[in-house]
Amino acid sequence: MTANLLRLAVHAVGRLPLRLGRMAGLGVGGLLWLLPNPAKRTTKENLARCFPDRPAAERHRLARASLMHLGQTLTDSAWVWTRAPEVLTEAVRETHSMDLVHEARDRGDGIIFVSPHIGCWELVCTYLAEHVPLTALYRPPRMAALEAVMTEGRERSGATLVPTDGRGIRALHKALKRGETIGILPDQAPRPGHGVIAPFFGNPARTMTLLSRMARADNITVIFCVMERLPRGAGFRLHLLEASRDVGDADDVTAATAVNREVERCIALCPEQYMWSYRRFRRTGAREA
Repeated sequence: MTANLLRLAVHAVGRLPLRLGRMAGLGVGGLLWLLPNPAKRTTKENLARCFPDRPAAERHRLARASLMHLGQTLTDSAWVWTRAPEVLTEAVRETHSMDLVHEARDRGDGIIFVSPHIGCWELVCTYLAEHVPLTALYRPPRMAALEAVMTEGRERSGATLVPTDGRGIRALHKALKRGETIGILPDQAPRPGHGVIAPFFGNPARTMTLLSRMARADNITVIFCVMERLPRGAGFRLHLLEASRDVGDADDVTAATAVNREVERCIALCPEQYMWSYRRFRRTGAREA
């Protein structure tokens, strides 16, 4: 019963015009800001840790704005999962540096698209899959009832989703060898026993090594992606940034440090749209294999 209600709620929100959905998202964000909750607490803690030199009032404003965008991320995701591909493509009003993709394709490179949790990251996979063959790694949501809606929405534009297990990793390698493209989220904390400790805004954070190990292969281009949310329901702006070669360094810690530096570069585009409520700094002790 709960699962059915959740799916109905996602479809109901997703059918709202984007601007009305954003207004609903602002309402959710307002509640997150006003009421005690883990997202609010973690957001404040992370901003204090990452920007200790900024005035407290500035961090306060950034925390509030981030939670308001978190609410809009929820409603935007429902909108992305339930809309036709042509509607989603039309909503991307601007693209910056799409020539990076065309140049890499002309060279025959495999492309790794890397999308941090900024803006409407759900739209990145869907939009890019309309332009290039894309295999994307995904982690099932904590609420199992959302998985079918999420995967159907992401695959509607032609993306192939693979799970975060050995089979999924092999599928990513095969896609790259075919000169195709893959998608990875770089700022999820790896499972215990995986990843390395690398600085993120000057703080030790457990960081994945999967991206860097894949980037070490020959003829690979790594492109970071940010789907910035435009104000007043006006749509989205896609930023593409070519990554430093250091993300494929042979040393895992050096490479992970470069990955986090690229994520920081993405965050600088619209810091209020980053998901500061994610617990990047948990369980950071010794280096892990």
